[in-house]
Amino acid sequence: MLNFYGHILIIFIVLILMFEALYINKFSPTKIRVAVSIVVLMIIMRYVSLLILSLTYNIKYLYLLKPFFFLNFIAVPLLALIVLYIFIRKDNINFSYIFGVIAVLIVLYVGMIHKYVILVQVNDVYGYTMYFAKNMYLYWVFIILNTVILFLDMAFIKDKNVNKLGMILVVTASLVTISEYVLWVIGMKILPENIAGDMLWAVSMVYALNRMKKKKLKSD
Repeated sequence: MLNFYGHILIIFIVLILMFEALYINKFSPTKIRVAVSIVVLMIIMRYVSLLILSLTYNIKYLYLLKPFFFLNFIAVPLLALIVLYIFIRKDNINFSYIFGVIAVLIVLYVGMIHKYVILVQVNDVYGYTMYFAKNMYLYWVFIILNTVILFLDMAFIKDKNVNKLGMILVVTASLVTISEYVLWVIGMKILPENIAGDMLWAVSMVYALNRMKKKKLKSD
């Protein structure tokens, strides 16, 4: 039961952090504000679906949550790219490319949800969950994406102009996410869902947006 309450607690923490991010985001430049809003809304939809699956006693209509449950597959890489852009502080990087990445990932995600079989599984303690049946390579793709993000972070972390604390947060979030999913793939679960890494990514997002907020208030 402690794992269940820890699971519910993390869900609420992530939701609170995402609503905080939406509020702080109003101080961000327009392009970043739009991209962050898209990603945050994805994460909110995923976590509302997680909450429903954890607390409901009726499997009826749960399949309607299928389009939202796996949104972390695209939201986390997008969040990572946004916070890396903020922490790296390189003006020669064109942030507009992120919208092309968002469009491509959404198209791939829609195709993935429609193509692959998704099963609903019940646990007497944790409630319901969903997973891709016989398509474990999708989880390995997510692990590889987080590994690429980790190496990107390590490539820039020694630069003088980067936000060191922010980059450490990204490294930590990447490592926890990778560890969670590797353990899940080999059949070991710490929590009912892989959400500890998501929580650290949410912390990274709020910290990045707060840095931008302080920068804007100083300039005003």
